[in-house]
Amino acid sequence: MFTCKQVSNSLNKKNFQDLPFWKRVLIKLHVKLCVFCGKYNTQVIDTHEMCRELIKNEENAHDSECCDICLEEENKEAIKEKIRQSTESANL
Repeated sequence: MFTCKQVSNSLNKKNFQDLPFWKRVLIKLHVKLCVFCGKYNTQVIDTHEMCRELIKNEENAHDSECCDICLEEENKEAIKEKIRQSTESANL
């Protein structure tokens, strides 16, 4: 079993998914059982997993054609006008 300091250092140095399987299991076990560092390190592990998913989703988004959608000029102008009106009314 790892100490709290060893768990925190392991999570700070490397991405959780890049750690060897046995080390991930022991870290998860420690995090589940430890009342001192459990909540913090659970959040760290969750953050690692969210970042990994975000990177994967961004790579998929760049590969798809959905990024090529553009707003029409008349819609752009309408939005700009609404912004101007709201800033003018806020300045009054």
